[in-house]
Amino acid sequence: MSKTAYSPRKIHHCRLEEGIPPLPTGEAAYYLFWFNNIPMGHLWLDSVYPKDLKEWEKFILNALKKAFSYYFKPLTHSESQELLHAFKDNPSYLNGRFSSNYKKIFQSPISNELPSISVVICTRNRTSALKECLSRLFLSTEQNFEIVVVDNAPSDNGTAELIKNEFPSVNYVLEPRKGLDIARNTGAMTATGEILAYTDDDVIVTPEWVSQIRRSFADPQTMSVTGLVIPYQLQTEAQCFFERFWGFNKGHQPLVFDKDYFEKHIPVGVPAWDVGAGANMAFRKTVFEKVGYFDERLDVGASGCSGDSEYWYRIMAEGYTCRYFPHIYVYHQHRESWEDLKKQIHAYMRGNVSSVLVQYQKYGHKGELYRLSRSLPIYYLKRIKYAILHPKSKHNKFIFEEIKGCFSGWRFYLKHKNSHCYPL
Repeated sequence: MSKTAYSPRKIHHCRLEEGIPPLPTGEAAYYLFWFNNIPMGHLWLDSVYPKDLKEWEKFILNALKKAFSYYFKPLTHSESQELLHAFKDNPSYLNGRFSSNYKKIFQSPISNELPSISVVICTRNRTSALKECLSRLFLSTEQNFEIVVVDNAPSDNGTAELIKNEFPSVNYVLEPRKGLDIARNTGAMTATGEILAYTDDDVIVTPEWVSQIRRSFADPQTMSVTGLVIPYQLQTEAQCFFERFWGFNKGHQPLVFDKDYFEKHIPVGVPAWDVGAGANMAFRKTVFEKVGYFDERLDVGASGCSGDSEYWYRIMAEGYTCRYFPHIYVYHQHRESWEDLKKQIHAYMRGNVSSVLVQYQKYGHKGELYRLSRSLPIYYLKRIKYAILHPKSKHNKFIFEEIKGCFSGWRFYLKHKNSHCYPL
């Protein structure tokens, strides 16, 4: 890594209906662009800066291009430039340009028969983070929902005392067996809602999060919904590195992961991790009857990660649909130290390889073996070549930790391939 001192990246939330944000002054920063509280795009500024307002507008338009093409009727380049100036004086400028996609998501009538919903938070020894997470949940615009906290193999009674003394309406469940997917399954079996929304104790939800999830299951084939995960802060270099190379941002336009998507990718391996992140995901409770529970060999406390992506793989393999909606967003507290991030990335690759092998074990799709025997080796050979040619690139920092994680995932699977997968 470069020895240059790191300066915290300020996160700028730019509301486009208020006009074009001021021309940057040269500081390293992360910009998020919004329109009517809908995330539309982001960009990093830390090496190349716009030299004038015209170039700054070009930067912004490039960041907004994909979302605008989805939410609004096609705009010419000149119209796109015009709209940036039109917001401040005429906020309704785009009202007549909403596409059917926008209307379907944000302007369709709301059913009076919305499903009941439970929020499940799996936690272990992070009482202060959990307190902040719960405090934000209690600011929800939606009031009619259940909260289940699964205390996973705690080393003390801090979480139990927190719930008892400060959040007595929360359903507290002690799960003595260590493992995130064990805790997730306990939450699924405990919660009573028709929709189960999962988040983590290091996540800050928005007031609209619960109600937005409830409204996102209109299609009966949709069994899972995920949303955008935004960094809460970028105060340390480790947090910035994670967001840039490993972050949970899946884009700023809705995505559908259905039978067609699944079949298209089967020959080379289905990238189920593209569906979203476990920090912001929800399921119909009936899906657990249809495809089973989370595989308890995977994720934190076991293989290290990927219990969520393996579950999305199973949903698609059984012919159901997963959907990603960026307007359903949360804020995540990224790991602050390099040491914690190093462990996390090792766990990601260990879990990724384990989950791919688990998927092959369950379905026999040869594309999963293709991914491990060909795609992944070619990817890392290219990464190693790049590291040799560009030894100072930050992208190289954890390459060997990633590779070690891959081999660790193979060993873990071989050791546990005949282990019990689900709750009895």
